[in-house]
Amino acid sequence: MKAFYLIFGLLIVLAMGCGEATPETQAENTEDATVVADDQQEEAIPVEVVEEPADNEIMISGTNRDEYCPDIDGLMEIGSAFAEDRLSSGATFLISTYEVEEDPQFGWSVPTGVPDVPEDGLILTCRIVASEGLQVGEYTSEDGEFGRIGNIALFHSSGRINPIGSTTIVITEITEEYIKGEISGIGETEYQQFPTLNGHFKLAIL
Repeated sequence: MKAFYLIFGLLIVLAMGCGEATPETQAENTEDATVVADDQQEEAIPVEVVEEPADNEIMISGTNRDEYCPDIDGLMEIGSAFAEDRLSSGATFLISTYEVEEDPQFGWSVPTGVPDVPEDGLILTCRIVASEGLQVGEYTSEDGEFGRIGNIALFHSSGRINPIGSTTIVITEITEEYIKGEISGIGETEYQQFPTLNGHFKLAIL
């Protein structure tokens, strides 16, 4: 009878030993579950694609209320955007919807008169006067801390779009290769609305 109880007790101990996991086994199972959970979590997170903003994005608006101007409201498709290398006295720059070719005699330059604009083309020319040299800062038609906008003009193939609204240009970065900035305009008055330009630009220095 004693032998019977001894054998019965031994079987119970063996059964309990087989049913319990050792600390090492428990740790391995936990690590495996964590790896599976991490893999599932990584697969569940979608990859977000962030597109870089365009160097030049300028919206023209207000032309649809001017009887002398074609309705060309919308985002300008930029073909050329550059500034002349005369930063010691300010800046003269050009933004157009078509490719401006280099003049064989004068090289790259911003037209001073009425430019020859191709059919349905659009061109903005601007001169910033800054006697101490072009600097990062804000420029309007009034004399400011850094200078002023001496002249700004917008031309379409049908002729000059004039006048445009009160314009502010903020130069945000100047390097040896380019000028970056923002342009904004206020065109609404009590009785009238003028065309305006709003957006940002990056001008190659030629």
